[in-house]
Amino acid sequence: MHDTSSESELSHDAAGAVGAASTVVLAGRVVAGRGRVMLLRAVAALACLETLVQGLLAGMLLNGDVDSIDPHGFNAYVFELLVFLQVVAAVLVWRRNRWLTWPLKATVGILIATFTQTLLGLEGSLAAHVTLGVALCAMETALALRAFTLRRAVGDPESERRLASTAASGSSAGSAQTTLPTSRPATPRA
Repeated sequence: MHDTSSESELSHDAAGAVGAASTVVLAGRVVAGRGRVMLLRAVAALACLETLVQGLLAGMLLNGDVDSIDPHGFNAYVFELLVFLQVVAAVLVWRRNRWLTWPLKATVGILIATFTQTLLGLEGSLAAHVTLGVALCAMETALALRAFTLRRAVGDPESERRLASTAASGSSAGSAQTTLPTSRPATPRA
């Protein structure tokens, strides 16, 4: 099955009437729900940092510091919690933007890999555990970087309210404000 949620196809807003221009957005990057996207970004960034801490603790353990096994084990459960929160954040983003499926697919895949990673660690399969740990670090980094490419949609009520309140508070201070146009004047056709 082909996932079109990450492609940069142009889509047009159907709300434009005769004489009003429609809004053109890049379908792969512009999303509604700023708070939900910010939550996904924050949790993904924390989970990414957590994989680096896990790698540090694993390296200390492989270097012979046996006292780092308990923090490594505790940190694994913290990481699982963060990955579960990532899935929740991805579901929230998806509920607002049904066409955007890649965050949900990626976070569920990472969750499955994380549970597998924990089982491999508990069984003592060191080679597979270390290999999957490196892969999880790469997956989390890719997810965090990609989450920061999502942009707010023009016309999103939540984003428009925030933009309006920022413009209102800035105009009272006398500073110049940059606003995003939501439509262009219609040009007559020959």
